[in-house]
Amino acid sequence: MSRMLFVLRYRNGEPEPLDMELVREVLAPYVVTADEDLRHGVLIRTADGHEVDLDVNDVCVAVNRFPPGRFFDVLAELVDRLGASVLSSDRPAIIRQEEDRAHLSEDIREVAVVVATTRPALEDYLGGGS
Repeated sequence: MSRMLFVLRYRNGEPEPLDMELVREVLAPYVVTADEDLRHGVLIRTADGHEVDLDVNDVCVAVNRFPPGRFFDVLAELVDRLGASVLSSDRPAIIRQEEDRAHLSEDIREVAVVVATTRPALEDYLGGGS
C-alpha cells in the first residue's frame, strides 16, 4: 500500500490556492523533469539521490511513496514557506503551529498535531519510509 502526503494551505476550513511561484522556487533546485506549469507531474532528485514524483495542482502538492532522508528537507521548506499543513494517508494532519488549527476543516481540526518544520521532526513523525 502506498503512503501519500498532501501539502495544503487551509483558510476558513477550506484549502486555498498555493503560491505557485513559491512552489516553483522551492522545487527548482531539485527538478529533474517538469513542464512549465508543473501540472503534468514533477520529478525531483534530492541531495541524497532519491527521486520522488510529485503531483501539483492549484491547491495541493501530493507525494506518493516518499523516501527517507533529504526528501524531508524539501518537504519542510515547502510547508514552512507556504504556511501549509501536511495531510498523510496514515497519520493525523500536521500543522506548523497551534494557530494554524483554526483554519483546518472540522474533520481534521481536533486530531491535527503540531510538528516542527524540520527534516528530523517531519521524518520522525511520518516514519521516514515508504
